[in-house]
Amino acid sequence: MTRVGRALILHELLERTRDRWVVVITLLFAALASGVSLYGQSAEGNAAALTGPSLVTLAAFLVPLVALVLGHDAIVGESERNTLGLLLSLPVSRIEVVVAKFIGRGIALCIAVGLGLSAAMLTAGEGEAGVLAKLIGPSLLLGLAFVSFGILISSVTSRQVTAASLVVVTWFLFVFFYDVGLLGLLVATDGEISQQTIASLVVGNPAGLYRVQMMTQLAGPEVMEGLGLSASLPTPTQGAAIWAAWILGPLGLSGLVLSAKKVLR
Repeated sequence: MTRVGRALILHELLERTRDRWVVVITLLFAALASGVSLYGQSAEGNAAALTGPSLVTLAAFLVPLVALVLGHDAIVGESERNTLGLLLSLPVSRIEVVVAKFIGRGIALCIAVGLGLSAAMLTAGEGEAGVLAKLIGPSLLLGLAFVSFGILISSVTSRQVTAASLVVVTWFLFVFFYDVGLLGLLVATDGEISQQTIASLVVGNPAGLYRVQMMTQLAGPEVMEGLGLSASLPTPTQGAAIWAAWILGPLGLSGLVLSAKKVLR
């Protein structure tokens, strides 16, 4: 990374930390996570057993949306402000511009999610702090994957309103409709589809991979055994490779798209 690239990272990070949207989502995530934690304490029985799945569901819905919004204007926003040509006139490659924007916005997302979960730890009861700590790493990976998707959306669109529309479509597709599609596939095939195929389709979605990994961490592999999927799920090494593909794949495509664009300077 060149000196200009590092300066771009710092610029992106400072811009995002001054963004009221980032402050709002940090407070919102902290409030919701704290609310779930307090609700778990008020319930009878094992509070951690109730809090864990609830927080996983919350993060699986909220983190991808926040990440997509953070990334959706990375390139097209510069284009609409007529500053993309000026940015590309700097002694920095186009791929490095994409990487710098990803790192800066990714750090901002990590700060938002980390502070939100850390604030929830202040209200955590017995056993709940450990659950929250287990959420941090996978939640950050989930967020980084969708920041990368957001930047790809920003690279292939020419208007910010189009990018915002695609963000909503992408969020619904990965968070809602993907699971409905899998259920429809099971119904259409009368359950005859193999466990390996189902497991591959589940972890082929970042949100699905996140849920599976968190369920395994919080409740143990016997949960997946009860669903008949334990033998078909990826190993930790394979899971890390899938996360790397989801993060680096869209980022690489964004660099290729930006490299092919003709920008007036």
